[in-house]
Amino acid sequence: MRYLWLIALLVLTSCATKVPSFMVVPQVFWPQATELQGAQFSFGVVDMRPRPQSLTIKQGNNENHYRTSNDVRSQLEQTVANALRDKGAIINNQHSVQLKIQMNQLQANVLQRPLDHQVVNQVALTVFIQSDNGTFSKSYAGDSSYTAPFKVDLAAVERELRILTEQVLNQLLQDPAWKAALN
Repeated sequence: MRYLWLIALLVLTSCATKVPSFMVVPQVFWPQATELQGAQFSFGVVDMRPRPQSLTIKQGNNENHYRTSNDVRSQLEQTVANALRDKGAIINNQHSVQLKIQMNQLQANVLQRPLDHQVVNQVALTVFIQSDNGTFSKSYAGDSSYTAPFKVDLAAVERELRILTEQVLNQLLQDPAWKAALN
């Protein structure tokens, strides 16, 4: 009888849905310039997405939501902080001028059909600056989609979401409007 339970447990374990490994690790590439030379401010990224999952796979009536394998908020904060420092900024978390990036949306939605799949990616970020001169905010967003045959390839979904995230970050980082608000 004990062996029967063990066999049943092994069968159930092998049938369990494997949680996919899904990472978003964006990079930014700026032209060489020190346009933020000497600018001092505190900096942080906050995650205000309606749900913490970055990947949704829908197949028939089943819908599964998955978090990224990495801490996407921390990854964005580190990537942007390094880019700001490369431009000459001094990040001092005790400074009265505050630069905050709010992550409003960062997700890949997959619709798996019998013969193909459709992927829709959405990224939305908002910059907030608070200083003695007042406040500033501006939103940046992008979306992308594609359809491919057969079963979804998670590496392709990761790549496309990373590329879209990089495009939105570059749009944000190259915008002179928030840089002017720092002064």
